[in-house]
Amino acid sequence: MNAETLANKLRAKSEGSDILLKDHILQSLNKAKQLRDFVYNNNLEFVDMEKMFTSLLIALFIHDLGKISYRFQKKVYGDEWEKQQDLKDFLRNAIGLKDHEILSAVWSSILLQDDDEWIQMARSAILLHHYNEFYIGEKDLAEIVQGYEEDILSYLEFLYKNYGILSNILEIFRDYVNETLQDEFVKKAIGNINLSKLELRIKELIDLIRERGDLVAFAEFYEPKTLDQKYYKFMMLLGSLRRCDYSASGEVEIEFKDRTLKEIYSEIENRIRNSIKGKLWQDLALRKCNGNSAVLIAPTGSGKTEFALMWAKNTGKKLIYTLPLRVALNDLYKRFLEYTNYDKNEVVGLLHSTSFTEKLVEEEKASELDIENKVNASKLFSYPLMLSTPDQVFLASLNYYGSDKVISVFPLSAFVLDEIQSYNPEMAAIIIKTLKIIEKLGGKILVITATLPPYFKLFLNLKKRSFNLCDKEERILNEYKISAAFVDTEKFASKVKNYLKIRHKIKVLEDFNLISIKQEDKKVNYEIDKERVYELVQKIWKSGKKSIVFVLNNVSKAIKIYQILKEKYPQESFLLHSRMLEITKAHAIEKVKNKLNKKERVILVATQVIEASVNLDFDAMVTEISPIDSQIQRWGRVWRNRDKKYLAEEPNIYVFCIRCENGEFDRGTRAVYSGDVNKQLLKVTLQKLKEISGKPLNYKMERKLINKIFKEKFDGKKLTELYLREILKNLDFLNYVNVEKKSQAQKLFRNVAGLQVVVPAAMKRYREQSENIQLNLANQILNALEERKEPTWDEIENRVGITKEKGGRWKLRKILIDFSVNIPVFYFENEKIQEIIKEFKGFYVLDVKEEDVETILEYGIDEYITKKKFAQHEEDEIDNTYYL
Repeated sequence: MNAETLANKLRAKSEGSDILLKDHILQSLNKAKQLRDFVYNNNLEFVDMEKMFTSLLIALFIHDLGKISYRFQKKVYGDEWEKQQDLKDFLRNAIGLKDHEILSAVWSSILLQDDDEWIQMARSAILLHHYNEFYIGEKDLAEIVQGYEEDILSYLEFLYKNYGILSNILEIFRDYVNETLQDEFVKKAIGNINLSKLELRIKELIDLIRERGDLVAFAEFYEPKTLDQKYYKFMMLLGSLRRCDYSASGEVEIEFKDRTLKEIYSEIENRIRNSIKGKLWQDLALRKCNGNSAVLIAPTGSGKTEFALMWAKNTGKKLIYTLPLRVALNDLYKRFLEYTNYDKNEVVGLLHSTSFTEKLVEEEKASELDIENKVNASKLFSYPLMLSTPDQVFLASLNYYGSDKVISVFPLSAFVLDEIQSYNPEMAAIIIKTLKIIEKLGGKILVITATLPPYFKLFLNLKKRSFNLCDKEERILNEYKISAAFVDTEKFASKVKNYLKIRHKIKVLEDFNLISIKQEDKKVNYEIDKERVYELVQKIWKSGKKSIVFVLNNVSKAIKIYQILKEKYPQESFLLHSRMLEITKAHAIEKVKNKLNKKERVILVATQVIEASVNLDFDAMVTEISPIDSQIQRWGRVWRNRDKKYLAEEPNIYVFCIRCENGEFDRGTRAVYSGDVNKQLLKVTLQKLKEISGKPLNYKMERKLINKIFKEKFDGKKLTELYLREILKNLDFLNYVNVEKKSQAQKLFRNVAGLQVVVPAAMKRYREQSENIQLNLANQILNALEERKEPTWDEIENRVGITKEKGGRWKLRKILIDFSVNIPVFYFENEKIQEIIKEFKGFYVLDVKEEDVETILEYGIDEYITKKKFAQHEEDEIDNTYYL
């Protein structure tokens, strides 16, 4: 068989269509070309840019050559393999390995004769572009042949025997790429692959392996062990290779190419200016940044999001905007759509949320392939504007498998970190470490918040330190300091919405115990004083305020308050916390918004999820005590979008606390805000709130209150110092962390992490337009669990009665997401829960009885678990603050 025939038979994949190896190489190189074109068309720059792209193109040409083996071709041909006698004969002695990338690394040792650092990194990127024992550190890169010596030598003998025809095949591949792409840079890059000495190189490598047992003396590989600048260059290369590989396989764009970033941002800015009357304070703030990294402090509801979009334009980079709460992210997504004219120009991507899928399945002409392509594009960070939860971005510093794809977009992107006060010291350390990597690689950073805690200022070079650190702490602090312009809107406060306006008047309900504690056999029960709760609601309503939000520190207390309010006010009361079904949360928010818009009476009972960027505006709040920065974030949901000052005699914010008999805060609050430092912060916050009780407050006063409280001392040290030392301790720990899998990284990132679990029984009970689809899907899941046989997606689509042309599979997945609930990781350790957790199509499934469904639909998973007596401790009822 001649080389041309073989080149047209060797396959790379078999998913859906039979993709030839030469076509996948071409498509991968074309994605690299598109990536380079995107960088140059948008005037983006990063260190060693041309060397990185040259190395990337070389690596992509070689990365799948290990698929030229009997084992792999038999796999992709499947039932057709027996008919491929000529291919079988040619590959008979090229058995191959399970992990084709190991053979591709062998190819790279033969074809790349230079040993500069970028060639070394190219070889390592080829070896590590799939998950294997080398990536997780079970084997050093110096041990590539060990364990495979016989197979690799056999493969090399095949290469040596057939070097002539193989050289011709590679030449055909290279000519095919050059003729198709017609790109001089690509041609020059892959021209570095030397085919002229193939016979000699293979023979030398065989002799060396037989003599020494490995190939590293023949060709150098980069060993990624030290977290230095070179390591992050390598991660950029590896991530870019995998982005190109995956986007080629998924047939999605690696970057947006229809318009430049400048054109997109100009349209967005025009829409912002047209929507806001008069001069923009954002213009004054932008002069302070000059397109560089920045920290913006501004009140809730003042237009920080609009500033972020205008700042991103000045950086000239893609925008990746992070928010800790899904519900807030969905709201922001809708605002972005208004500014970008989404239906015509698809420039916004949303990662880790249901809103993107929902938007897609609602499109009249959306096919399953269209939807899958768009979701895949989001996961590759290929949109000019991306919205994401922080775990998709800031876990990258933990070096889990897949973090390289995220790191590879750091130099091209401007990152917005919203609600930085939401994170505890452990999470803050992970975020700070990632921010430093972004800075090192040339990305831009914008921190925006209404309540920047003083200890964060020390990492941003914004605050002088009034205390000493030990040498080790000083070194860590200096290592992780980030350069950023400080944009304090106080300097033009009169132009900033909600800055000087009197919005709040608080009252501490010191002797007005809404909730009391009853403790029996180590179990804590909260008893609600119904009459006092009703009395307070009536008092607020009689003062002319119609909308009230109750904010509790954990789910258990929120449910109890909601239950007694629902008894008296069934039409007005709603519940919102993180461990409710997604569809229940969405409908609750929608109903509350409708009542707010109509100025009807409404009571929302929520947990801390209300703190972060949820665009709701209530007349009054009843909130449990929390640290001062958390308190002020909560207050931001009151009198948010009003033209007038709040001048009423009555307060619009009531603060209460629950104490044990010994005077300590209740166990639920201590579990959420754990540790001695947080306990002291709670005490000082309560004390200072008592001092300002009854006084009118604007944002300027509230900011001063934060700074005043963090100057208070505990054990002779200011609270700012104590929080800083805690973060430094965690940063020191992270220097030794190398997380193998993303799930492990997420667990480290969220000590109250949760997993999404589908509740099929809820699909059967819930009523909406797609009732028949839901019912059929629920029955399919339950039958599969009972029969222990999982059907294919095609079989499910046929049985449920939904067509691929209308995005069938993604509609089904959306239903699964809608009827899922977030369950904390620690719940999975409970044997009783393990018995009812099953798996279906990559989703966890909670197999509950139908009589328990109403409880889950109305109250969420916690009430069900309490009812079944699965939870043993009150700590099991902490709300998952970070991802609603």
